[in-house]
Amino acid sequence: MAVKKILLIISLLGFSIASHAGWTTSKIDKILFYESGNLIYIYPVGGVNNPPSCHGTNGDYISYRMSRPMAKEYLSALMAAMFAKKTVTFRTEGDCIDQSVSDTLKYFTVNAE
Repeated sequence: MAVKKILLIISLLGFSIASHAGWTTSKIDKILFYESGNLIYIYPVGGVNNPPSCHGTNGDYISYRMSRPMAKEYLSALMAAMFAKKTVTFRTEGDCIDQSVSDTLKYFTVNAE
């Protein structure tokens, strides 16, 4: 019986943590290169859906650090999507990890439509 309770608690915690991650599906309005912070800011058209509580009021963007292993590939694909006016699905961490006041990009999909 105790094992079932532990498994139930673990599964509920897993769902709780996963539910905080966010996603936004949108075209890209603009991309900001912030050299001092080594950050890229992506501004989705219409803003960020369900931003975490740490998400500030200084801008409606998703960010990521250029020190990530695939940061240049991210930037290249995001710029191509923006210029081709493609819709992108952004999956975010649901937390402000790379920058203290914006949701952090986890991964994304460029939609073909």
